[in-house]
Amino acid sequence: MIKPTKPIETYEDYGFKKCKGEYGKHGCYYLCVARGCKMIFLSKELLEIIPWEETDPRIHAQPNCRYSDQRTALDIVVELVIYGLLITKY
Repeated sequence: MIKPTKPIETYEDYGFKKCKGEYGKHGCYYLCVARGCKMIFLSKELLEIIPWEETDPRIHAQPNCRYSDQRTALDIVVELVIYGLLITKY
């Protein structure tokens, strides 16, 4: 399992946004990744890469890509590990 190492609010500096509704109230964050149409879901307990879906109640309904980023979701996760922001726990 991949877990964050810093306070969850720290990840806003890396582009993560607070989830909508009940998920946001529980400290869950997301980052949409245009390349591959993926979403990186982050909570205090885990990080997960899932397919981006329009019907997901945690995120915005329409894609909102303000800039073009050539990285994949896996590239972003690897960078977060290199920077010491994620660890693996089994």
